[in-house]
Amino acid sequence: TTAGLKNNKGALITDALGKPADPFQFGAGHLRPTKAADPGLIYDASYTDYLMYLCSRGVTNADPSFKCPQVLPRTNDLNYPSVAIDKLNGTVTVTRTVTNVGKRRSTYFASVKPPRGYKVKILPSILKFRHRDQKRSFKITVEKDRNIMFSSLENVG
Repeated sequence: TTAGLKNNKGALITDALGKPADPFQFGAGHLRPTKAADPGLIYDASYTDYLMYLCSRGVTNADPSFKCPQVLPRTNDLNYPSVAIDKLNGTVTVTRTVTNVGKRRSTYFASVKPPRGYKVKILPSILKFRHRDQKRSFKITVEKDRNIMFSSLENVG
C-alpha cells in the first residue's frame, strides 16, 4: 500500500537489463519511506496468523509451543497486502481486512491491473472510514480468463 511502480527518479522500475520489470521482478514495488511512515491503512496480522500460514505451507515446527490445527487454513488466507494463488484453476476469492490509521474521515478506492489472462474483482471497490482504528473488509476474486489460451515457445537454438 506504500510502494510504487516508479523508482526514485520517477521512471518505471526496470530489470537488470534496463527493460521494464514484470511483477515477479519488482514485487511490491519501490519503497516510499514517507508513505510508509503514514500509510493510511494497515493489514493486521498477528504472530499466530503467521504461524497458521506456516502450518498451511507444511511448516509445523516453527514454534514448539504452537500446535497446527487439524483443519488447515488456505495459504492465501493470511491477511496480507498481496495475494499469491498457487495453480489457479477457476476462481478464488480471498478476504482482506484493513484498519484505518490515517485521517479520521477517509475514503479509499481500489484499483487493479491484473496480469494478462486473469480477471480480478474487488468488492466493495470503495472503503469509507469515519474514524481511526476502524476496520473494513473487502473481497478479492481472481479468475483465470477462459478465453485466453497460453502457449510457450522456447528458443533452443
